[in-house]
Amino acid sequence: MTSMGHHELRSEVPTASRTSSAWPRVSLSGNPEDSMTAALDDAVTKLAAVAGSAPVEVGSEKSTVNAVVLVLIESLASAPSRGDALKQLVASIAAVCPEATVRGGIGKGRMTRFVDARLGWLGPESTLYQKSAAVWEGSSKRRASDQSSNASEVDPQRPSVTRNDRVIEVRMPAPEGSGRCIVWIEGPLGAIDWLPSTLITIGAVLWSRPSRSLPTIALSVVQRSTWALVTVAVLLLLGLFWPVPYRVACTARVETMGGRFVSAPFEATLLAANVRPGDAVEKGEVLCELDGRPLRLEREALISEIGQASKEYDVALAGRKIADAQQSELRRKQLNRQLDLITDRLANLEVISPINGIVVSGDLERHIGSPLELGQSLIEVAPMDTMRIEIEVPEHEIGFVAQGNETRIKIDAIGGASIYMPLQKLHPQSELRNDLNVFVGSIDLGNDAGDFRPGMRGEATIYGPKRPWIWSWVRGGFERLLWWAGY
Repeated sequence: MTSMGHHELRSEVPTASRTSSAWPRVSLSGNPEDSMTAALDDAVTKLAAVAGSAPVEVGSEKSTVNAVVLVLIESLASAPSRGDALKQLVASIAAVCPEATVRGGIGKGRMTRFVDARLGWLGPESTLYQKSAAVWEGSSKRRASDQSSNASEVDPQRPSVTRNDRVIEVRMPAPEGSGRCIVWIEGPLGAIDWLPSTLITIGAVLWSRPSRSLPTIALSVVQRSTWALVTVAVLLLLGLFWPVPYRVACTARVETMGGRFVSAPFEATLLAANVRPGDAVEKGEVLCELDGRPLRLEREALISEIGQASKEYDVALAGRKIADAQQSELRRKQLNRQLDLITDRLANLEVISPINGIVVSGDLERHIGSPLELGQSLIEVAPMDTMRIEIEVPEHEIGFVAQGNETRIKIDAIGGASIYMPLQKLHPQSELRNDLNVFVGSIDLGNDAGDFRPGMRGEATIYGPKRPWIWSWVRGGFERLLWWAGY
């Protein structure tokens, strides 16, 4: 594109308040006056062809100009977007100037879109685009210089036509300076003397069009949404049939390992309770005390009876009453055995802990003074350094669970990450727990930090054989369907 020189011929478009007679007479046509009407008739036909409308019948030169403008305005007004309107304007001017090169650009501080009448839309990588962008910036600077030198004569918001040798620059700024549009015409001109007087209307129609075509935006959104939906559908389909370990949902409960129940060694009355649930105890520590007063009274009575039996034995032996002596000796032995028993019980009035651990159950504070029966459970003591987690596997899922399966455990009362360990044991026989028939598996783990407490509950997931992900959701219904079908 030829650059602009210093000698220019400018035609400023008057404001709406001015009449058309205020226009300076600038000839943009290379046609003589006697052929103007024929050229305009040809322009109407070409513009109608470009706009895709029906041919317009023309008469005089004035009516022909009006027809040209009417066809052009109609084509611009029907453009779906501002860019399409610019392309239509460039094509319309090229139609009446077939030997000229017509190009157009639109933007603000810099040119954002560029169209050539013959090549169509061109991108920033195009040489023509780059040259026109340079002219665009030069035109902006030159326009600013002209405004400063002719501030009283030039309105920056008014469309204008500038001619330099064979290049005509048509400027159509947007209202309030929100953008500008420039059309460059280079080469032999056609019948376009009507162009300067119609720039206000052409610019108003062009800038009234939306910056982007709403159908184009909607189509772009629909296309992107369609591809997104297709991608999601494919990923979902792959995910549904992707083989993953089958997950068996179970319940988990923390239990102690090697817990001991401490029971009453004989019938007695509870005298004192030294521990409560939750207390840590050591082996040999006194847990509770039994009342020994009845035993002591019984022991004194036995000692007295044993002394009496010994005297009877001596008297019978002295009187040579062998049978009486034997009976006295037998009775003395029986009393001695009873005395040994009472003495042993008196030595065991303090109930001690058999192991190191923690008191799990057995609050005896409320039972002080109550009689205890032989073998009655008093206190449960369990070691806390190692705990056992029992996993209750539903009966209908036992076919997918085996010893050694990876298991994920989450105890509700303990935060942090889940516990991953293999299933260590699986009982072969089911048990009835909470009215449900379950198979019990177990995992032993250390409890050095003391976080686990007996009775804690949680959830566990046992990872079984690999199956399609959707299989776990449809398996139950599919099996019921087969059952109803008789399989």
